[in-house]
Amino acid sequence: MSSHRVSDWGDVRALHKKQGKDEHASSRAARDADSVHDPSGAGNAELVADETGTIELDPAEIAAADAELAKRQDEIAGYLRQAGQLASPLKDGYSPVAAHLRKAFGLRGSADAGVQAVLQQYLDELTSLRDAIRAASAGHVRHEGDAQDALGALHRRADEGGRA
Repeated sequence: MSSHRVSDWGDVRALHKKQGKDEHASSRAARDADSVHDPSGAGNAELVADETGTIELDPAEIAAADAELAKRQDEIAGYLRQAGQLASPLKDGYSPVAAHLRKAFGLRGSADAGVQAVLQQYLDELTSLRDAIRAASAGHVRHEGDAQDALGALHRRADEGGRA
């Protein structure tokens, strides 16, 4: 935080004008970045383009990603179980601010607004994500099966000389 010495209304007007210019300068459109780094780490997925203009989804890879998310979900559920220990209030210390700190951190483990609530939100979001991934995968597999059946029917019809 910058400090400004203001002793009269003239200083206030000058500061206000200067801050207005600074805000105007910072609100200009951002320039293109000189370089953008590739994503890395967990969750990094590579899409490789080919000449077909299609994207292939591998059900085995989707299942592996879901299994990895299941591990993370179990880990968070473990943290949620441990967070129950934080629900008890902190004991007051001997500092002059101890009572204030106890009030400030009194809800640290509560299921309504503390760690337990946050972890439960994470679990709910992760469950929704996993459900969406499984539904997309099932839809993809179903669509692929329907397309394969339709193509098989076309091939059989062509083999029969185009007769219905």
